[in-house]
Amino acid sequence: MIINMKSNKSKKILTFILTVIFISILLITSLVTQKYDLKEGDIARVDIKAPKEVTDTLKTKEKQVQQEEAVPLQYNKNVEIKKETLQEIDTLFFQINKYLDSGSNDANKIEQLKVDTKINLSEEELKALTKLDKSQLKVLQDNLIRIMNKVLDLDIREENEEDIKKAQDAVAVKINSSKLSRNLRDLGIRIGTIMIKPNFFYDDSKTNELKAEARKSVQPIVIKKGQTIVKEGEPVTERDIIILKDLGLLDNDNNINIYITIVALVVFIIFLQWFYIYRYYKKLFDDYKKLILLSMLTCISVLLARTLAIISPFLIPLACVPMLFTLLINYKVSMTYNVFNCILISAAVQFNIEITLLAILNGILGAMALKKLQQRNDILYVSIFIGAMSVVLTLTVGFLLSNNVLEVLKKSGFSFIGSVTSAILTVGFLPFFESTFDIVTTIKLLEISNPNHPVQKRLLLEAPGTYHHSVLVANLAEVAAEQVGGNPVLARVSAYYHDIGKIKRPMFFKENQLGSENPHDKINPNLSTLIITSHVKDGVEIAKEYKLPQVIKDAIEQHHGTSLVKYFYITAKNNSEKPEEVKEEDFRYQGPIPESKEVAILMLADSVEAAVRSISEPTKGKIEEMVNNIIKARLNEGQLDNCDLTLKDLEKIRKSFLKTLSGIYHQRIEYPTEK
Repeated sequence: MIINMKSNKSKKILTFILTVIFISILLITSLVTQKYDLKEGDIARVDIKAPKEVTDTLKTKEKQVQQEEAVPLQYNKNVEIKKETLQEIDTLFFQINKYLDSGSNDANKIEQLKVDTKINLSEEELKALTKLDKSQLKVLQDNLIRIMNKVLDLDIREENEEDIKKAQDAVAVKINSSKLSRNLRDLGIRIGTIMIKPNFFYDDSKTNELKAEARKSVQPIVIKKGQTIVKEGEPVTERDIIILKDLGLLDNDNNINIYITIVALVVFIIFLQWFYIYRYYKKLFDDYKKLILLSMLTCISVLLARTLAIISPFLIPLACVPMLFTLLINYKVSMTYNVFNCILISAAVQFNIEITLLAILNGILGAMALKKLQQRNDILYVSIFIGAMSVVLTLTVGFLLSNNVLEVLKKSGFSFIGSVTSAILTVGFLPFFESTFDIVTTIKLLEISNPNHPVQKRLLLEAPGTYHHSVLVANLAEVAAEQVGGNPVLARVSAYYHDIGKIKRPMFFKENQLGSENPHDKINPNLSTLIITSHVKDGVEIAKEYKLPQVIKDAIEQHHGTSLVKYFYITAKNNSEKPEEVKEEDFRYQGPIPESKEVAILMLADSVEAAVRSISEPTKGKIEEMVNNIIKARLNEGQLDNCDLTLKDLEKIRKSFLKTLSGIYHQRIEYPTEK
């Protein structure tokens, strides 16, 4: 099958395929390395070195286990146990005293006493207690409370027989050393030892927390890039196999699967990018040169990532391509395209989470920060700001993932350098893309908007009235363009240059006559019309002479569209003996009509400013009527048919004009003169 390469569709298909191939090769060389068919116990035939830095997981894990095992078990003391135990002793003696007060020796009451006291004393021991008089009970109770109050301060761990035995022995020693009688000591020891219970309980949560901290405190044992993993002639160990596996150096016969996966990923991402452009920016999609530009920028972003990742992925100028997208296309395309590019960049750095997050941050800030660029230096300022934000992100994520302070600081420094490098590359790439793809960036527009530009200086000196008119039109156009989502800088700069053709014959235009004689009074209307309309052609020639961008030439050529030079047309009809023979087309501009929002706004602003200036005593009502009539006339004439302005946009433009004009033509106080 022969493909017709002159077909725009065929060119796009080829561009898509070449883009996919180029990016796939970059990613495959990044993700796929030489494989080795080895297993534990094999003898290595060659030295195998680490192609990148990797953590020795086995040794790191061993060290973590050692640190965990060194953490002592954690316990919490339950102080309520002591209170409860002392309360139980008091309850025991209260119930015995109560029993004695009843004066009964009923065996059933002894059983009831056993239940009420909740202490595991035998019937004989309870009977022995009931045979004591109240004074003996009081002495025994006081001694038990005193001794137990001290013993229960000991740490008695649960399920620890040694601790329980130690506490019980302490009770026995203290009671035996007291001045109690033998039978009271025996009863006291029995009650005291029964009352000993654990008060120090294992805290699983705290123990695990300390173990986790101990594990986290272990610095990963890192195998550096280029470090020998396996030496030639030596047996391959389990540790070697784990490291080789982590590095992806073991031959798993999955290379073909990796290739297919990478290509599929690239196809999917590029397709989504193109579909987005096709769906929301059809005009951009139809422009083959712009489509090549988009593909080139995507390739550059992956190429930069793949190349600089060899040194350090943190040196990648991640903001470069987003800034180029914003300057060459617009920030909305930049935002969306770079979301997809982040996936490709992530793949180029082996899905490093830190770089992926940095790419997203740089993409968003790089696109948004240059949205309202004012001067070329803004690129540097923006890159420094992005660099600072990158440092903050790198430090935050770095310390979450690692405790290696020096390594995190080094990465942060590299990320800042990468951001500043973005500015250098952006400024370097910009002229190439501007000239190659005939794109006028905001920077270029700002450069030619300088009043010291040769054309502007000529306009000021040779046609000062036109210069002043152009400045007023620029103010009207800029504000209106911003209201309808146009390019305010383009609208403003187009206004500065739209009438430069009047430089050739300035005195034939009313704003430059300044009360002097009007040369049109001495020539016929047809010649006057030819002179008036020729300022468009003259303007285009001057623009070419000074190598002004194509968009400025288009604005000059289209700002009058095919409108009628009404004054001279009516004059010609009034002066003609046969007015019906006066052809309207002889008094019209050659066009074409405006093809963009900005030029359409320029047309309206130009007409409005000139018309309002002609009002002898401008009032708010007169100005509003004039603005309404001009917009309505241009709409009815079909001058706005080829631009993207809607009726809602025209209403916004109308209101914007009125607001700006009210500031220009506001009523002033008439100052009194001295007598």
